[in-house]
Amino acid sequence: MKNINYIKLFTLSLLLSMVITSCKQDFPNVNNPTAEVVLTTKDGLFALSVGINQYYTTTVLRQVIEAPGISTRELGVTNTFLNINELARGGNELPKESGGITNPWVTLLRAKGMTESLRVSIDNVSMSVETRSSLVAFSNFYRAMTLGHLLQMFEQVPIDNSLDGQALFSDRALVLDKCISLLEEGRDELMANPVTDEFKSKVLGTDMDLLNSINAFLSRYNLMAGNYAAAITSADAVLNSTGQATSYFAFDANNVNPIWNRTVNSADLNPQTNLGLVAPYLPEAGDERVAFYLGADAGFANADAGGQALSEMQGFFGSSTASIPVYLYGEMLLNKAEAYARTPDLANAVTQLDLVRTKTADPYGVNANLPAWTGNAADANEVLEEIYKNRGIEMFLSGMRLEDSRRFHANFLTAPNPPNTTNERNRNYYPYPTIESDNNPNVPAEPAL
Repeated sequence: MKNINYIKLFTLSLLLSMVITSCKQDFPNVNNPTAEVVLTTKDGLFALSVGINQYYTTTVLRQVIEAPGISTRELGVTNTFLNINELARGGNELPKESGGITNPWVTLLRAKGMTESLRVSIDNVSMSVETRSSLVAFSNFYRAMTLGHLLQMFEQVPIDNSLDGQALFSDRALVLDKCISLLEEGRDELMANPVTDEFKSKVLGTDMDLLNSINAFLSRYNLMAGNYAAAITSADAVLNSTGQATSYFAFDANNVNPIWNRTVNSADLNPQTNLGLVAPYLPEAGDERVAFYLGADAGFANADAGGQALSEMQGFFGSSTASIPVYLYGEMLLNKAEAYARTPDLANAVTQLDLVRTKTADPYGVNANLPAWTGNAADANEVLEEIYKNRGIEMFLSGMRLEDSRRFHANFLTAPNPPNTTNERNRNYYPYPTIESDNNPNVPAEPAL
């Protein structure tokens, strides 16, 4: 992000006019290029890519971490703002018109619309095959991320945006298939033609490894889809890669870490002590991951939002310019552990689990430094429960806990179920926002919870 300031402002202005509003200016502005200029030149497509990355990191990331983080008790509410308190209470007290669910819906659809504009324009611009591969992989990666995040919060979502506002919705299986196919195409493009130096310097910067990021999300989405062998293969591609050991979304003084801004820099939210986990999933004494993510005591959440003990924010969100990982090394190990356990290959599952528990040289600094697990390695449910516990600790505020809770504990929450501000999760899926359901006849029936 640090090398691309020269095209940020006009790109974001243009993008928002393209995908957010339907109004048109009736006068020319020589300082604001038209969509035709941006979408028909290589430099324009680079600028659009920069805009997508900036919008995703500064705006979308907040929504995909904050909303499910509140719903699954990772974050405690310390302000009286209605939106975040509605998320904290959850259940049927989370109304369709709440900004807590409208904001992630709108921002993710906006970002997805940008990626769709980028992808359809690539083949209309003259460029080298190597540059084309970089652009295809980039657009597919960000589109797959936005689709996947939508699916982690809503039961059905539109695969394609629609200019008339009446997009068709697809079920979970179809959306996951689309995410996987997008990522596979991006992976294959980069395997044939690695990211160019020009694209890296002008768009990606030095913090992101695009191929490893694509493989990491392939592992994630294949695991969610039940494609366990493919999830293991993609995780191994990351763990055994000769590329960068880490991949980050970067921030600077002008584009600050959005979770820092909502916690350290405000009085809105703070992380819950013990990472928001409850028995029997509490971290063990001496688990160094707790001290990595959490600082000193920071009081308590609002009483009507649960009143839980809170801590100061550290880790990837402790400063305005702290980088946020695109994925975690530990997630790849835990993806393998879960995939093996569900095969079931419990011996290999425990091997991967122990690699997480005993880790002392994590490339991101997330080290548990615990002894090997001493539970019953012959009991699949016990192994899976230990994997779930470690996902909750290792992947704190990654935006994955709502998805994980639903996958590991599918029957935990059933209707009718009154709101509860202290349980593992307070919704299975969010209601479809009023802004969508009032204007799109294709919106599906609401989820029970």
